[in-house]
Amino acid sequence: MKSRPSLPHAATAAVAALLAGCGTSQFTTLGGATGAANPAPLAIPSSGAVRAGGIMRPDHGKSWMLPSAASCPYNGKLPPCGLLYVSNYYDDDVLVFQRGKLSGTLTGFDGPDGLCHDFAGNVWIVNNLGQDIVEYAHGGTTQVKALSDPGEHPLGCAVEPRTGAIAVTNIFTLGSGQGSVAIYHNGSGPPTILTDPNIYYVYFCAYDNERNLYIDGFDTSGHFEFAELPRGKLKFENIALNGTIYWPGAIQWDGTYVVVGDQMYQDQVESAAYQTTGAGGAIVGTTVFTGAQDIVGFAIKDTSIIGPDANLDVVGLYHYPAGGSPTIELGHFRHPYGVTVSTQH
Repeated sequence: MKSRPSLPHAATAAVAALLAGCGTSQFTTLGGATGAANPAPLAIPSSGAVRAGGIMRPDHGKSWMLPSAASCPYNGKLPPCGLLYVSNYYDDDVLVFQRGKLSGTLTGFDGPDGLCHDFAGNVWIVNNLGQDIVEYAHGGTTQVKALSDPGEHPLGCAVEPRTGAIAVTNIFTLGSGQGSVAIYHNGSGPPTILTDPNIYYVYFCAYDNERNLYIDGFDTSGHFEFAELPRGKLKFENIALNGTIYWPGAIQWDGTYVVVGDQMYQDQVESAAYQTTGAGGAIVGTTVFTGAQDIVGFAIKDTSIIGPDANLDVVGLYHYPAGGSPTIELGHFRHPYGVTVSTQH
């Protein structure tokens, strides 16, 4: 079994540090996961289907997409044209859902991890073990572009909303050297590589509406760190949050606040997301994923937050910012890490 080159939870952190290694109606239960009372059948082609990870889908070796996934422009509401992309790390693919039904599968990756999208709905997939970041058009099955990230283990990504620059977080190098942020200006390479002396393992990133970039991670002692790269600058400014985050999770911009994830909320099994004022460091709200064990990435869409649970192998839909138990779950993944909601404009 492949090993994801990121630091696992606290019980094995000392060893692993040395290793390279939407509304509720949108979602229906897949393959017996709890959530919907009457799950709808999966919408997949009738030929060449195999059962993998508990989900019936076409031949694992070939990417596919239902025509409806690529032909519908966004009309201001998530269904029917919003597409939910979920990275399925151990199966080396990305599953695409539309209105709760499996609508496509992108294949050919080596440890797909973080996901992000641009204004046009193009989706970027971080290929964690493949040392690159791959772009697909909204609903497309053919690679549009691949950005090389040699010698690194990329983990997360974010698209700068105005220029289209792609920021990619490298958790650490192939030789377990310090992690970094690679910024591909105008969505192309070669990148500008930036490091923060206080963050050795760089996890995730996000831009706010002022084009400031935020990152999180660990220092060499395993302490959580959070930093901002102000627009137009080349040096990170570290931010002390007025609260404790135990394990770095995804970062998102919700339109008002920078939202920082904690894979181990209060050092227990649940996960959480904190609304912060960014540079000010104040935590002004908390979204708890009740019952979750390891929400790694997450995506915020209107009053919903979608979180893939890497331990339970499910993707939950939660109220945002209220949190609580998931209203609906998608099930039978194999370590889902990243998620993004792409809408075509």
